[in-house]
Amino acid sequence: MSHELIFGYLLGDYHYLNFKIMSKFYPIIEIGDHEPDMPEQQGNKTKYWLQRDSTGFLLKIGRPNTGENWAEKVACELAELLGLSHAYYDFAVWKQQKGVVTKMIVPKDGRLVMGNELLSTAYNTYPTEQRYKVRDHTLGRIVALLSDQSIFLPLDWKPPNNKIRNALDVFLGYLLFDAWIANQDRHHENWGVITHNQRIYLAPTYDHAASMGQNEPDNKRKELLTTRDKGRHISGYIEKARSAIYLNKSAIKPLSTLDVYQRLATKRPEAAMVWQHQLAIVSDAQCQTVFDRIPPSEISEIAVEFALVLLKLNKTRLQAML
Repeated sequence: MSHELIFGYLLGDYHYLNFKIMSKFYPIIEIGDHEPDMPEQQGNKTKYWLQRDSTGFLLKIGRPNTGENWAEKVACELAELLGLSHAYYDFAVWKQQKGVVTKMIVPKDGRLVMGNELLSTAYNTYPTEQRYKVRDHTLGRIVALLSDQSIFLPLDWKPPNNKIRNALDVFLGYLLFDAWIANQDRHHENWGVITHNQRIYLAPTYDHAASMGQNEPDNKRKELLTTRDKGRHISGYIEKARSAIYLNKSAIKPLSTLDVYQRLATKRPEAAMVWQHQLAIVSDAQCQTVFDRIPPSEISEIAVEFALVLLKLNKTRLQAML
């Protein structure tokens, strides 16, 4: 299938078409030089909006010498296996720049309100413009905000179990996902709500490029996998993953990805059991298949091995909580 047809497939809302891309690899969408419409200001990566009729798409260019593109693609496929509401990403290339492209998660006439804006409404001294090391971005404040019963489950998403009752229960699933993939970028612009038709919905989870050790060089990955030094082994490495969410304003470091999930899980035990079950039924073979479908040009063999070991170790740590 040609790149032009694949791009038409993307812009034609590919989830609802009746044909499939006949390849064992995920497609790489080739975007014409004239396609990007306007830059996106949020975040620290190069991003452009693409527009087709009333449907918007976001093109994100991965930074050189990182695995941001494959991490974003893999994360969305793993989120699907877990049963989460999530943004969907495909590999893309524009003017020889590699990236990913995603369909806009906000419906027509809707609006994404990110965590920093929500928290600044509730706390008038909240540092809205500060992106990283925001000690005001605390678990307690997030819990208080998402406990509001006027916030509905993500739009057009069916929970895996009727024990997922509210936005906080869904957000708990996002935190389990972060702990599983070692996503260290759940800052206050990487979660939010969507307002649409006078209702408020929790937004799907999005932006997972800072996960699975994607920015580590291959020589370090190999060392972490093979060293006999317990302090430098991957089993110790995964414990260092931080969540960008703080326990309180006086905390020096953000909570670890496992700790922030565990703390909220104790408050929502029924929902935690659902998400733990969802993780338990994702097999190693399914994870392997996700990586097998990445074009070899986009990821190294050692990066695949490292990510799979990371996922397996983090799954074991999460299951130990049962």
